[in-house]
Amino acid sequence: MLDFIKIREQVYLADANKASVEVSDELIEEFGNACKDAFRKQFTEKRQANFRYRMSNIGRPLCQLQMEKSGAEAEPMPYNAKMRNLFGDLIEAAAITIMKSSGIEVEDIQKKVNYKFEDKEINGTMDVKIGGKVWDIKSASPYSFEKKFGESGGFNEVVREDSFGYASQGFLYGESQSKKFGGWIVIN
Repeated sequence: MLDFIKIREQVYLADANKASVEVSDELIEEFGNACKDAFRKQFTEKRQANFRYRMSNIGRPLCQLQMEKSGAEAEPMPYNAKMRNLFGDLIEAAAITIMKSSGIEVEDIQKKVNYKFEDKEINGTMDVKIGGKVWDIKSASPYSFEKKFGESGGFNEVVREDSFGYASQGFLYGESQSKKFGGWIVIN
């Protein structure tokens, strides 16, 4: 399925390089709304003060999670962290718009999900569902794109060297909906 997604997008983008391509007004509005939502999320949304486990943090090193839960003061984020996060959100919005414009049937976008176990639950927001599988969209530097997600890396390498928790996050998104995790759609 990932090859299908990649090829459809590449053909669409190659066509767009040659001439105008079809993009519905509805998709352009959806993209604009996603961009506005991303800006609000990064700059104006109130953040939850109390620590909680989330699908996006569950794969981090245990000692880091324990320190966060104990209330230990974290190292300050670099001044450009919000911009990097915003770029990731904007790239994701563009990727979804391009997928839809290229004819890929997108089943769900930015769906709130939860996984229940024993008397607890963990929440998250999955990026996209295509072909009955859950996919996580990532933006990556050229180096990360090639060495981690590309020919030199790939799915098994990400799972083996997963210091960010990408694999556990993706598998939890899938499991929470009784769907398979397809992997990552990575944009350089």
